[in-house]
Amino acid sequence: MGNTLQILITAGGTSERIDNVRRITNSGTGALGAKIAEAFAAADRDCRITYICSASAIRPPGNVSVICADDIDSVAEAVKRACTETRFDIIIHSMAIGDYKVRAVSDTSLATAGVIERLSVLACGDSQSPEEAIQDVLLSPAGITDAKISSDKEDLLIVLEKAPKIIALYRGLAPDATIIGFKLLSDASEEELVSAGLALLKKNDCDFVLANDMKTVRSDMHEGLLIKKDGTYERATGKDNIAKLVVKASLN
Repeated sequence: MGNTLQILITAGGTSERIDNVRRITNSGTGALGAKIAEAFAAADRDCRITYICSASAIRPPGNVSVICADDIDSVAEAVKRACTETRFDIIIHSMAIGDYKVRAVSDTSLATAGVIERLSVLACGDSQSPEEAIQDVLLSPAGITDAKISSDKEDLLIVLEKAPKIIALYRGLAPDATIIGFKLLSDASEEELVSAGLALLKKNDCDFVLANDMKTVRSDMHEGLLIKKDGTYERATGKDNIAKLVVKASLN
């Protein structure tokens, strides 16, 4: 590493647009990411921090380069651009990235009409099976494209599709960086947390993964397990201590 450490931190949560007013979001606040940035700033090293976060995320004080990105696609673009422009020494991917993106927004009347139309085509000799035809309509229904969907509608059908994992990008973009990923579960045992965190680490070639559980994230007793490549781990309680543990591990 050079004299100045280039550090990339992602923080906050993502949200996916339903229309120009409504969005599907998660509970990521950026609180831990901001604490980690503060811990790096307090370390006895010259650190230059790039902070990719959602517009509503908590931001650290001080001289930090902030890049706002709210949905999964814009976060991916921001990460790729930042890694192209800067050779990062350390990457902390604490942002709560959604697992799914909005594929289509429809309603039951549009979907029903689509199913009827497809079945009528089948009756005329289309080779597709009824199951495949109905699945096609359900996955890609005629969409509602209004800038703001009318609140008079009795129902909405929101089709979600699996989103690509941004954590999978980092090793290819920054082959020499120390990469710390994050894994969040809910009501999991310690054994389950360690197993899931280690699986994420190995799959994405991370150096560490911080595994935590939603039941502690919202409390003052937020607990994190920092998992190493050999499966061993260190524990920290409280966001300040978790941040210090992450910084200590990444600087060693």
